Amino acid sequence: MVYRSDRRQPEGAARQALRHTLRNTALAGLLLLGGAAPALALMSPQVYASAREGAKSVIVVAVEGVTLTPRAFGTCAVAGTVKVVERGEAYTVGQKVTLDIPCAKPNALPPLGGTIYQETDRLQAAKFGRAYLDADGKLVLSQYFQLEALP
Repeated sequence: MVYRSDRRQPEGAARQALRHTLRNTALAGLLLLGGAAPALALMSPQVYASAREGAKSVIVVAVEGVTLTPRAFGTCAVAGTVKVVERGEAYTVGQKVTLDIPCAKPNALPPLGGTIYQETDRLQAAKFGRAYLDADGKLVLSQYFQLEALP
């Protein structure tokens, strides 16, 4: 290609334009990924609703203690007493239980996926919790809700 001398850009200007374009492209990519992250973090609400509907047991517990994970996120053990059995026959009122609840410390960045992490501060402050459990007594799709009072 032949350039006319009056149209030619100085050598530094071409490099500067290239850097500017690459920087803008990188920023646009980060914004795009950042905007998509919340959509990738959880499954659709219908999936969680279906898991709750299919739970073999639904219990409400009075929280007596929470053992936190030592890491930024993981599993916390919520110990308590069953106060209400809303579904199933595996649990009885007054029974002592310990539930494994996904939890994360404030400002932690757990991996993207379908797990719903309870914030540790709120988990410890809750007086009651409703748990949706499978036949083995495990939480179904992180379905645990903190309650301020008995339903």
